[in-house]
Amino acid sequence: MYGWRARIGNISPTAVAEIFPYEFYRVAPEGTTVVMANLVIRDARESSEVEASWARFDTAIEDLTQTHVDHLTLSGAPLVLAKGVERHRELLKYLSERAGVPVSTSPRSFADGLKHLGAMKLAVATSFIAAHNDLVRAFLRADGFDVLGIESLDTGMTSIEKAMLSPSQVFRHVRTVGRKYPNADAVLVTSSAWPVLSVIQPLEDDLGKPVVSSSLGQIWEPLRTLGIKCKIDGYGALLRTLAG
Repeated sequence: MYGWRARIGNISPTAVAEIFPYEFYRVAPEGTTVVMANLVIRDARESSEVEASWARFDTAIEDLTQTHVDHLTLSGAPLVLAKGVERHRELLKYLSERAGVPVSTSPRSFADGLKHLGAMKLAVATSFIAAHNDLVRAFLRADGFDVLGIESLDTGMTSIEKAMLSPSQVFRHVRTVGRKYPNADAVLVTSSAWPVLSVIQPLEDDLGKPVVSSSLGQIWEPLRTLGIKCKIDGYGALLRTLAG
């Protein structure tokens, strides 16, 4: 068993997942593994696909608990926040009761990471439609953040196609958003489907502030919760805090 230190469960909303597992293993400390379960979303812009994914949700939890994961995260802000902030709180409680291990969601993870860094004024870079941006804004405001602005990159891609974006495209969009809101404490990137990890440090170097992505939150939060100390340099301020 490779995950002798920690086995981290992750439910991806999309029918396939490439970016998050790749980014996890780029930085994961020895002895930690990610165990993935997937739902059915191919294009989160289609509300019918988001709704249909819930039919697979309980099965995904059961699959991961049967593999004895040590932590479980439900990913995908459009899915997790689809029914509002209060429903998100109820979802976390339900997930905890069913899984029997520490749990989180991608929004909960990146919000906790930002607070850990003391970043409460945010510029947000997304690839979401306007309705999904509104969900993210409502969640962040309810959690005490000051959202200075949310800017979306219209890729024209489905959720499962976004892995084909180049890191340079992501870099340019996120840097533009960061520069548009210079008073922000940090920049938040709310897509686990984007290739972000390799440009996190260059973005922080150029902007002079933390840049936190959904994937970073979903890596950082389980490791921190499970008490795993590790030195991860070159991938931004949040992961550096895991050194203890």
